[in-house]
Amino acid sequence: MTRRKSDRSATEIISHEAAGRIPVRRKAAGRIDPETRAELRIADALSVGAHPDIPPVSRIGFDAALDALALNSKLAIASDINCYVDWCLAEKRTAFPAEAETIVRYIEERDRQKAKPSTIARRIGSIATAHSMLELDTDAVHSRMVKNRLKAIRKKRGAKVRQAQAIRFGDALSADSSPVTIGALLELCSETLTGLRDAAMLSAGYNAGLRVSELCAIQVEDIESAEEGTGSLFIPGSKTDQERNGAYAWLSADTMRRIRRWLDAASIAEGTVFRRVHVTRKKGKAAEGGHDAGSTPIQQGMAVYTAGTEPLTRQGVNGIYRRIIKEAWAAGLVDVPGGDIAAYIRTISTHSLRVGLTQDLIAEGQDGVAIAQALRWSSPSTAQRYGAQLRVRSGAVANTFKGVWK
Repeated sequence: MTRRKSDRSATEIISHEAAGRIPVRRKAAGRIDPETRAELRIADALSVGAHPDIPPVSRIGFDAALDALALNSKLAIASDINCYVDWCLAEKRTAFPAEAETIVRYIEERDRQKAKPSTIARRIGSIATAHSMLELDTDAVHSRMVKNRLKAIRKKRGAKVRQAQAIRFGDALSADSSPVTIGALLELCSETLTGLRDAAMLSAGYNAGLRVSELCAIQVEDIESAEEGTGSLFIPGSKTDQERNGAYAWLSADTMRRIRRWLDAASIAEGTVFRRVHVTRKKGKAAEGGHDAGSTPIQQGMAVYTAGTEPLTRQGVNGIYRRIIKEAWAAGLVDVPGGDIAAYIRTISTHSLRVGLTQDLIAEGQDGVAIAQALRWSSPSTAQRYGAQLRVRSGAVANTFKGVWK
């Protein structure tokens, strides 16, 4: 096998077929969106990694398999199988169909590279998906040999799931809250266009327990006003709703007010709600004689804020959360454990608001089933996992020795 990458130019991207066996997903002119690029990378990797003797793949079946995947799944699979195919080429092994021994050797290589057990398991899942797309048997991928190697790595390395640091509501709801609270972050948000957007985004993200994909996808048309200033948010699809049946989330009057202020200030009447804000800074002009004491500038410096048309990305949202927390810490509004703001910020992710809302709901006595329904989970077990550390702090031992054992 020889690695052949998709042709890339300023005007088009074309994914090659391998001897006519792998359907070309599409030929796209102009700028390529992330979803199309991921599809092309998947097709390219399958073309390169497939054994010459496999039968042709149905275009209808191939397109249906791609269409059934969410964007984030396509991005992950594209990355995973390209990594796997490159390794197979270097090791002179056949990628598709894979032998169980090949999968095990690949797992061992990922383990030597210190990949997390969860990351390795995801990569193996992507390899299984690739086999299905090629209409190949997945028995080798799901073999006992492969399962045992994954189990051994979890046993050796530990399988503790890293949980994002919670950002909870604050003292108004619970005295036992997180170091960084929604209240403190909202207090920091300024009256600039950026500040109005950040306040609306924080409020909506926590209020509805939104995944970052759900947050970035909100459209003006998805928000409806209700009684007493509250509202509802229609969520057309999510990680656990791949068939896009849709769900609704309640929005408080405060959240609705913040969203309206942002939309009005940004002159957004339709389309994506949370967008990038462009800032243009203009320097002031000094009076004659320079900036001597007592002199008055002819023109003060200023910053011009403009709402763009492009929606925020996962990375953009994560950067905004971390920036606001850092600014809140610098302003003395929050006090992080140990005073190490850099270490604390590394524990913050786009999931922090969702984790915080879950912990607040658990603290208020809501059961796992109700939380799973409200936050659009397929199982109450996820809510229970997010509340595990919270339950420790309010468990029998903690309640017995609080105030006694310092």
